[in-house]
Amino acid sequence: MASVKRMTALAEEIAEKTKIVADYLTSKGLEAASLDADGLAEFPIAPEDEVPFKARLELVAATRELHDISLGPKEGLRYLAWDSVNSLSLQAVWDFRVAEHVPRAGTISYEDLTAKVEAANDMLPIGVLNLRRLLRHAMTNRIFCEPSKGQVAHTRASLLLLEDEPLKNWVGFMCNDLWLPIANVVNAMKKWPASEEPTETGVNLAYGQNLPWFDFIQEDQAFSNRYNLAMKAHGGAAGYGLEHVVEGYPWGDLGEATVVDMGGNQGYVSFAIAEAFPSLSFIVQDQAGMRTPETMAKVPAALADRVRLTTHDFFTPQTEVADVYLFRMIFHGFADKYCVRILQALIPALGKGARIVINDGALPEPGTAGYIEERTMRTMDLFMQVTVNAREREADDWAALFKEADDRYRLLRVWCPERSRMSFIEAEWSGE
Repeated sequence: MASVKRMTALAEEIAEKTKIVADYLTSKGLEAASLDADGLAEFPIAPEDEVPFKARLELVAATRELHDISLGPKEGLRYLAWDSVNSLSLQAVWDFRVAEHVPRAGTISYEDLTAKVEAANDMLPIGVLNLRRLLRHAMTNRIFCEPSKGQVAHTRASLLLLEDEPLKNWVGFMCNDLWLPIANVVNAMKKWPASEEPTETGVNLAYGQNLPWFDFIQEDQAFSNRYNLAMKAHGGAAGYGLEHVVEGYPWGDLGEATVVDMGGNQGYVSFAIAEAFPSLSFIVQDQAGMRTPETMAKVPAALADRVRLTTHDFFTPQTEVADVYLFRMIFHGFADKYCVRILQALIPALGKGARIVINDGALPEPGTAGYIEERTMRTMDLFMQVTVNAREREADDWAALFKEADDRYRLLRVWCPERSRMSFIEAEWSGE
């Protein structure tokens, strides 16, 4: 009877969490997110509203578990195996730009919609039958709806493909650009067993090329732009904002100190921290391609005396002596062997007590995080394998990484700031 009790407990939890969320929204005069075309695309509950925010996450986890139990393992596994077809209908909606040809208000017949879609795709003979069955499958995922037979209308999800450019590119990137690479990861593992090389991935196998990921996408401007916008959609999600970098580490405890922002791009992270902590100075290092006259001119005037943009490859010996070396979203893009090289390249400049501060993913111990957090991190871990043969790491993995680089590194702590999706990993150099 344990499973029956669990179903009952979940139903009660769902009712409880729903009431918390609904009561909060009602008290603020707010609506919930809605599937209706004129509804809200996301819940108007900020992470700062801790009780309802947490309740909504717990509601998602509880409804998912009850859904899975209600299906049962056998039926659930069968559905899971063919859920890849979800990407087929979504890819078609994105690639054929269907959302552009459905009126924002009102409906359109499948026949008229097919004619418009074909005209927009160089008269590709898609056909009413094919478009209809693709859309009717997408509708099972709440993308478009059919309010009366043969008539197509928008839902809130399909309208987002018109209104949210980063999200639209996220859909294209995941369902179009990465679909074949994902399907080729296992084949890549067989072809290149235990590889840590960024040129031996599902991407390389799927596209028949031997370039590292970032070099490969730069060869196609549309692909590169789509990736950049997709990452904007990802970075704009709750928990990834710069405020978590600024507020999540005790920068104020450093006093007057110099921070080297490794692989710091155009310096946005350093700008944000420098504005909040006037006693800190920053050296933002990145490769020469990031140091054009245009990017060099983008340091805010108020920070010009404390932030410098310089050129450096973090695989080569470090020459800047500093108090802190900051790496944000760098290590998860490299396999262990390359991360070890990055840490070893720092050693020539390190003085006793120098800190290495990494702001990156840290996988939770299995079962210790909420459903959404753990699923997001595990998915990101596989995403890094697909594209660059890299990975996310648990706390023990970070400790092993520093030890392999040099046993004079001492891992101090790993922590995830409240409401952040990214962790801080802090180590100290104990050598002279």
